[in-house]
Amino acid sequence: MSNYLTKKRNELLKKIDSIKKWILSNNHNNETEKCISILNELKREVEINATKKFGLLWDKEIEPEEVVRMCESNIPILELQSDKKIINGKINNILIEGDNFHSLSALNFVLQGAIDIIYIDPPYNTGNGDFTYNDKFVNEDDGFRHSKWLSMMQKRLNLSRQLLKDSGVIFISIDDNEFFNLKLLCDQIFGERNYLGTVYWKSNPNGRGDSKYLGTIFEYVLCYKKKDVAFNYEPQDLAQFKLRDEKGPYAEQILHSKLSYSVGMDYSIIAPDGTEIYAGNVTKEEWLKRRADRTVKKAMTWRFGEERFKAELAKGEIIFRKKADGWKVYRKRRPVVGGSAPYKNLYEEEGTRHGSNQIKNIFNYTPFDHPKPVGLIKFLISLVKVKNPIVLDFFAGSGTTGQAVLELNQQDGGERIFILGTNNENQICQNITYPRLKTVITGIRPDGSKYSDGIPANLYYFKTTFIEDHVNSEQVKYNLVEKVDSLLCIA
Repeated sequence: MSNYLTKKRNELLKKIDSIKKWILSNNHNNETEKCISILNELKREVEINATKKFGLLWDKEIEPEEVVRMCESNIPILELQSDKKIINGKINNILIEGDNFHSLSALNFVLQGAIDIIYIDPPYNTGNGDFTYNDKFVNEDDGFRHSKWLSMMQKRLNLSRQLLKDSGVIFISIDDNEFFNLKLLCDQIFGERNYLGTVYWKSNPNGRGDSKYLGTIFEYVLCYKKKDVAFNYEPQDLAQFKLRDEKGPYAEQILHSKLSYSVGMDYSIIAPDGTEIYAGNVTKEEWLKRRADRTVKKAMTWRFGEERFKAELAKGEIIFRKKADGWKVYRKRRPVVGGSAPYKNLYEEEGTRHGSNQIKNIFNYTPFDHPKPVGLIKFLISLVKVKNPIVLDFFAGSGTTGQAVLELNQQDGGERIFILGTNNENQICQNITYPRLKTVITGIRPDGSKYSDGIPANLYYFKTTFIEDHVNSEQVKYNLVEKVDSLLCIA
């Protein structure tokens, strides 16, 4: 197939060159120059696309975003809204009202390479008007529905990657509508090797009501690192460690196991009565034959080498038990501090219903459809092994990520910081996101009733605005520093 495509590409390039040659053989004028320019551009496109072996291709410029065009002659910046400032602690958090392309562009001036964790919940592009492009709802019958969504996401993911530390990680919620397209897009932007896995979130145990053929109970969270990231391990179930000595709890584990065979792991052990013990309780003759047989692939051996065995024996970590069929050797297996295995890629503790109840508990009604549950965001943040991370969510919606960060700090005394960004479509930022965060911080609901004792923290509210880019560069720098000064102080 690749040879066929190469042949077709070369034929197309020859045809382009033939047309150019014919044009150049005739009289030159402005129109022929335009034709030559167009043909050169076409040739470059063919050559560029020829280098792409696998991945995602879509029409990126069918209808450029107006919010992106605005940045061609203006520089987006963030302007502090002092009247919405909340001071109730020592940790400074940020809420940004405005299009997230503008807020991400502005954040890149001051926080590039500073973010530890990004979580986003972008529109799922269901075709039911959940996604707007240039202020128009994108419906199922829009022939460029997927192209518009991918173009929107690509621009924002490129900006967000620049904000991540090299040790940073991004989590992206999505469902079946764009899962596969998003996976390929993220492979392009973050690198296929930096894909960490997908968390399966049990959002609706009964199946979504809009499912037509199969009841959808899962949504997904794609996980990517920028370069290097450390994840926490899942805490072990201590119930399995039922025995205890002066060092603490432990469980007995038989010392031999059927593993890939290694002579170095197949040594003899001397029992308390002087008896020689061989892995698998074989006879000495069988043991010698096994050690001499170079074709053995798998056989009973001890779990670790002889030097480590001697060290464990000296520390009192080896147990001998004499049974009817001979001596058995056990090790004391102890709990591993910090866990011993990665977390499973399944989260089912809280679903969409929990998210709705959590926001209803603040407003006494549900002002936002399908909010993510706080527990899901806590779980994702807790996966990352970093102390007091800066957490960014630029599709913040109702503000679940902010509440999750605040509650985690309350639980363990941490000093995590959140930066949330959302547009003010239908007054969501002013009427939902901000009041929700204010309620969690102060403990007082929008109606004046008590929600909780509050969580000590500060919140600074910014709006995106612009400075013109047509003045001289020194003036632009001066204006930019003047405008972002308050953000620099907070960050």
